[in-house]
Amino acid sequence: MKALRKYMVLVCFFTCAHAGAQEAVALSHYVLDGFVKGRVQQKNGSMDAAMLNYNVLSGEIIFESAPGQYLALANPEKVDTVFIQDRKFIPVNDKFFEVLTMVAYPLLLEYTCTVKEPGSDVGYGMTSVTTASTAVKALIQGGGAYSLHLPDGYRIIPGYNYWLYKDGKYQKANNAKQMIVALPEKRESINEWVKTNNTNFTKRGDITELVKHI
Repeated sequence: MKALRKYMVLVCFFTCAHAGAQEAVALSHYVLDGFVKGRVQQKNGSMDAAMLNYNVLSGEIIFESAPGQYLALANPEKVDTVFIQDRKFIPVNDKFFEVLTMVAYPLLLEYTCTVKEPGSDVGYGMTSVTTASTAVKALIQGGGAYSLHLPDGYRIIPGYNYWLYKDGKYQKANNAKQMIVALPEKRESINEWVKTNNTNFTKRGDITELVKHI
């Protein structure tokens, strides 16, 4: 763990009792429902093991250094790949994308979320929902984004973006139209596969199979 800590920064601390009390709580702002064994591979080739999870709110890989103590990867630009169970994450700009397939056109998944703040009811049974900026910044600055559960009143609505990597650039691939824009030379193959297989772009398995085919 000593080698790993050189690349970490402390973001939040909780008592062991608090952590234990939250074990049964679904971590709505994390990709997984708990911290699991994983590995961090640096670009220099070194590999370190830790209990890991991905924080969707902050866009950081978080690891549990000790019961009730949580740290975030610092210097993500030095990270090559993060392995969590059978998943792989790579740093892209200021967050991490999950790698779904590494065929001719790699497909990656960006986890996003919308935050419903406390007191956001606007009347007539309706609510106001805001994406990131103010709500997320407030949570991160207050340390609430890193806890095992959000402060009372906050609710997370998960989202996602699919990206194709081509010619050194990431291009959105959330639907057939966006895929064709990214891969115009594959227009016929994309349309034929989508029509024949009734591709559902809300299902990662369907999108992964499409990309593997083309």
